[in-house]
Amino acid sequence: MNQLTKSKRKILIIRFIIIALTIALIAFVTIKALPFISKLGTEEGRIELQEDIANMGFTGVLITLGLQILQIVVAVIPGQPMEIISGILYGTWGGMALCLVGILIGTGIVFFLTRKIGMSFIELFFSEEQINKIKQKKIFKNPKKLELFMFIMFVIPLIPKDIFIYVAGISPVNPKRFLAIATIARIPGLFLTVYAGDSLSEGEFLLGAILVGIFLVLGLIGYKISNKAEKEIEKEC
Repeated sequence: MNQLTKSKRKILIIRFIIIALTIALIAFVTIKALPFISKLGTEEGRIELQEDIANMGFTGVLITLGLQILQIVVAVIPGQPMEIISGILYGTWGGMALCLVGILIGTGIVFFLTRKIGMSFIELFFSEEQINKIKQKKIFKNPKKLELFMFIMFVIPLIPKDIFIYVAGISPVNPKRFLAIATIARIPGLFLTVYAGDSLSEGEFLLGAILVGIFLVLGLIGYKISNKAEKEIEKEC
């Protein structure tokens, strides 16, 4: 029991350090990004921003990709701001490409680390109660039903998805199929947020706001659909 307590204490300390470092990183990136974002208000500023991005070259691409990977691996970082920033910096298609590559790499890192290390790795980011709540579901033991459920969860905007990447690593799902699901299913929601960022970079603030509004509405509708879908899938198991 004492050994178990020490193990839990160590996990809590590491989790605290990860969260503290993440908050510090978010604050640092925000401070660095503010001068760029402030240029969106005028046409001259937007032209200057495009020049700044061009001057960053491949280094800017690597930084954006690295931040996207980090967002997936460190589950406490929200994904939507990173997607909007990608759209601002590299346009709809360039931003989407960077996000999808980052999502695929980040998902692969989490999935295989979880499959190798197990619960001790998951508990760095999620509580044991959160994980057990998912593991106790009937679909968790049925790979095909679990894949369907996860596809629904990943395709719906705003629903927290990162916990499912970690849980998938200790589930019987096929790695290749899961990586495909976790990446491809995000495309509809990803398109809206990246396109919103691209619209902001072009000075189309109303369109950007409308896209964000659509994203929020779809998220609310999707949340209700996902609850019904989960109950139906559970019945069939």
